[in-house]
Amino acid sequence: MSRVETSIQNIRLKRLNSEGLILDIGGGGEGLVSRIEGERVCAVDIQMNEIREAQIHGGSSNWVVGDGRYLCFSDSSFDVVTLWFSLGYMRDWTVKKRVLEEAHRVLKTHGTISILSSKIPDSVEEFVFWALFTLPDGTLSKTGYGVRGDQGQTMKKVLDLITPLDFKILNIEDHEEWFSITATRS
Repeated sequence: MSRVETSIQNIRLKRLNSEGLILDIGGGGEGLVSRIEGERVCAVDIQMNEIREAQIHGGSSNWVVGDGRYLCFSDSSFDVVTLWFSLGYMRDWTVKKRVLEEAHRVLKTHGTISILSSKIPDSVEEFVFWALFTLPDGTLSKTGYGVRGDQGQTMKKVLDLITPLDFKILNIEDHEEWFSITATRS
């Protein structure tokens, strides 16, 4: 089996530019958005064990076990939707597309979507992205995201999924091993 690991990526996280409600899709594990934004966050994860792991960090978020393809929220419910390193766990591109469609549906008009994601090669079976996050309060959090390879996940492919959804791109950052996309719903 072929396996690729990145070097440790130093990523400084900032608070989200909104005082409204936040939906964090795939918010378990490290619970980064919950740790930064607290009780304004509704964190959804498909695995209860990932939610329990995130709760260890003490975030006061609202936690929901659920599938990002079929969110239980009304249209236009959230000011911000985040997908921070969760797209890589969705190996199938039809799943990624469906989750992004749901993110668009539950996001308010002029709301913001924030995507942080690793670049996942299509030539390996297993991929591990290592990161050292610096949270806004200076807390450090080191973690690895182990996912199945063979995805060919790039910033361009993710942009190709969100562009038809009527998102207006506000900012993109293309780093060696990862990328970020910030967009607003028109």
